[in-house]
Amino acid sequence: MWMGSGLCGGAQVSFRERKLVEFRRDRRPLVPVLGAVMAAIILASCGGDSGTAPRVKAPPKVVRVAFAHIVDSVEVERTTPIVVTCVDSTSTQVLNCPITWSVTDTSVATVSASGTVTGVHAGTTELDVLTGNGVHGALRIVVLPPAIASVIFSSTLFTMNEGDTLTIPTPTITDRTGATVSGRTPTYRAITSTLSVTPTGLVSALAPGGGSIVATVDTVSVTLSFNVVAIPVGRVKILPGVLDLGVGHTIATQSSAYAASGRQLTKRTYTYSVDNPSVATVSATGIVTGVGAGTAKLTVSTGEGSTTAPISVAVLATHGFVIDLQFVGTVSQTVRDAAQQAAQTWEKVISAPLIPYHVVVNAGDCGTGVPAVNQMETSLLIIIQQDSIDGPGKTVGLGGPCVLRDDAPQLTALGTLTIDKADVSPLSQEGILVGVVTHEMGHILGIGTLWGDPQFPGFVGLADGLGGENPVFTGSRARGAAAALGFTTDSTVGVPIENTGKVGDGTRDAHWRASVFGHELMTGTIHAGLNPISLVTIQALGDFGYSVVPEAADDFDVLNATSPGSYIVPSLSIGTQVRETVLFPRFTVTRSGRLRPIPGARQPKIR
Repeated sequence: MWMGSGLCGGAQVSFRERKLVEFRRDRRPLVPVLGAVMAAIILASCGGDSGTAPRVKAPPKVVRVAFAHIVDSVEVERTTPIVVTCVDSTSTQVLNCPITWSVTDTSVATVSASGTVTGVHAGTTELDVLTGNGVHGALRIVVLPPAIASVIFSSTLFTMNEGDTLTIPTPTITDRTGATVSGRTPTYRAITSTLSVTPTGLVSALAPGGGSIVATVDTVSVTLSFNVVAIPVGRVKILPGVLDLGVGHTIATQSSAYAASGRQLTKRTYTYSVDNPSVATVSATGIVTGVGAGTAKLTVSTGEGSTTAPISVAVLATHGFVIDLQFVGTVSQTVRDAAQQAAQTWEKVISAPLIPYHVVVNAGDCGTGVPAVNQMETSLLIIIQQDSIDGPGKTVGLGGPCVLRDDAPQLTALGTLTIDKADVSPLSQEGILVGVVTHEMGHILGIGTLWGDPQFPGFVGLADGLGGENPVFTGSRARGAAAALGFTTDSTVGVPIENTGKVGDGTRDAHWRASVFGHELMTGTIHAGLNPISLVTIQALGDFGYSVVPEAADDFDVLNATSPGSYIVPSLSIGTQVRETVLFPRFTVTRSGRLRPIPGARQPKIR
């Protein structure tokens, strides 16, 4: 029998085993038999049924391959190694993963046995990898043209006149192989404010001086230098062209220069000065501030061109014109305060009282709820009610003149204003109640109601084209103001009146044109924020015959006609569109108090 330790796991052969082998050396036929028997015994003892020997673990199975990039690129005649990872079902990397590489289009790129891709021709192809256990993976390969080596222009120095344009000539582009590249164009970028350039290389000379443009193709950039020659200034213009303001008030101006040909010259530097600093001062940016009552002159200069604008400054205290307010029925303190504030605004605009008239009307003559009047009026009487009109969010107010003075100028002696009580709180919350009341008082004074009603000859000749496509106000003072503020081209052009809406609906023909005057107080819209009274409105009242204070105008011209203030009609929080009813005069009254109906006077129409 066999004695000694087993052979599993590197065991030694026993002494008796060695002796047996030696003993049988002389009997050679038995050696193969003994070898087979020993092998069988060893296998049985190492791996038999006992289960004590360790099993050899199978290698992990590759289920997918992952590339380092979604797309790889390589330049023509350049190489790049492709990084790929074999992953098993647990997302663990499998090492020593055999891979076979191939390329779909070898005219575009080739791949070595180790996974290095070589660019052959610009284009795209697919790289395919195959693992030893049959898992495929694909990667898009983009082969790029040889890198750009140089971008050469015929000249890098250009001279232009201010305001001219120039197309940059096409450069010669070569790649690193020395070959000329066709079909490529640079990207352009202006790095100085004297120039602008389009993507196609069209350069505009904006202002005199030096300038640079950078042309870039891939990673190669070239700087092009420009010299912009100044064009002589033919004239300088300033807006607004007249500066009427109150003490402590400011007006922002804007200057522009033009060549003799009429071409505007941009990016000019302007200097400002005032000849009488006790009346007004001006900042380096052209903001004029009223210091004391009087007149002065503003001068603005740029290079060899300059211009001037007159300045008039007044103390904006209330003058001799007084608006008498009579509240009828229950009128909330909110409406009373708004009416007082609106009246004070217009009292600063009109400087002198009117001819005293004895105003006599019967109850109801000027509308439902309007009481009888029998009093001497030196300026203007406004009767104010807070009543139901048509519920919340519809017609918020009715306003206009009722009784006019009989002889020229036929200015309002008595006007009425009704605020719908359902709208008072929403209007106040929106911050526009004062604006609404001030607007209605403007109608009572005559804006939109006295400038030319075909049925009332009060101010015939102050408006043309009412009811047509282009109605305009023709008063000379308003025309001059509109031109000075930049709203019209010159003072011969009429002031645009609203031309949208139906004839007689209360908006058309009764307000300044909103598309021109933006958020001015007497347009047909009310805005959150400012609703300025422009010089145009004040001078229109002057055309009617009022003694006006131009300095009371707000800082308002074509440059700021749409800012500040945001359009809130018809998006007022109370619901539907905000509406008003414009009232027109019904009577004239003599100085002695004789009331006369106006033939064909318009009746109120809610819009």
